[in-house]
Amino acid sequence: MSDTLSRSWSRVGGVLPSLEEIDHNVYRTVAFGFPLLTLVIITGAVWAQYVWQRWWSWDPKETASLVTWLIYAGYLHGRRQRNWTGRSSAIFAVVGFLAVLFTFAGVNFLNSAHAYGMPQAAAGGGSRVLAGFADVARPEALITSAFFLAYMVSFLLGLAAALWRTPGLLKFSVGLAALGLLGNTVVLIMRTLAAGRFSFTAGYDFSLWFVWGITLCALVATLRGQPLALLASLPLALMVAMYGYLYFADKSQSALVPALQNKFWLHLHVSLAILAYGALALAAGWGVIYLVKQAFQRRRSGSAAQAA
Repeated sequence: MSDTLSRSWSRVGGVLPSLEEIDHNVYRTVAFGFPLLTLVIITGAVWAQYVWQRWWSWDPKETASLVTWLIYAGYLHGRRQRNWTGRSSAIFAVVGFLAVLFTFAGVNFLNSAHAYGMPQAAAGGGSRVLAGFADVARPEALITSAFFLAYMVSFLLGLAAALWRTPGLLKFSVGLAALGLLGNTVVLIMRTLAAGRFSFTAGYDFSLWFVWGITLCALVATLRGQPLALLASLPLALMVAMYGYLYFADKSQSALVPALQNKFWLHLHVSLAILAYGALALAAGWGVIYLVKQAFQRRRSGSAAQAA
């Protein structure tokens, strides 16, 4: 049994890119996402000034966004000035994305003006916590289930392709992810048409956009020479998709509150957030892969030392 696990562990570590290449992927992905994250904060402040006549109010989501920005700013500064590479870089990427997730999901449990509402079930005695697609048309529910399944199978095929070094299977995995992204896009279009506007404002809708942004960034990275980008990021996309499905029991469309009715700032601010979060998710995925690869190398070095 231990020999089988050792061979599997060796196979996993052996198919991953070099630590230097993974580290470079972490850095250039953060370097792409950070300016977008900066614009998210700037456009949010301008929008707040337009709506509430104040640039900043230290709302929990604003504060969480600032903390997230400081983490990535600290990483980039350390990278340039103190040569924070390797393990430090990977850990920063993972911690930074945990801050992104708190900004998206954690503030929903706090008294924030920006929080997506608590599940409708919470106000109704818990009867709708797992309501599934109760408020969703059947065609949309079927397409949503299909693209979620496509993402899941794409990840499993990508993992198998990496383990057994089969380029054809990897291409099929990428094609399946692209098909899943198409289904994801169709669902977003359907919800946009149903709402008569981009469906950015509800928690369930934004979780779908979040998943779309992660997968889009991963597919672009794959086409630009990072063949394991989907393997790095699809688990995070699936996690966000499950959060959106399980947490937001009410998946119906609702009218915009007055603060959200300026569609220019709404569309600009949220579109930037989708792309920034997608890129930073990919960086976190690469960070996890770096830590896995490094653990493999340390295990191999330890085994070699014992054998000697």
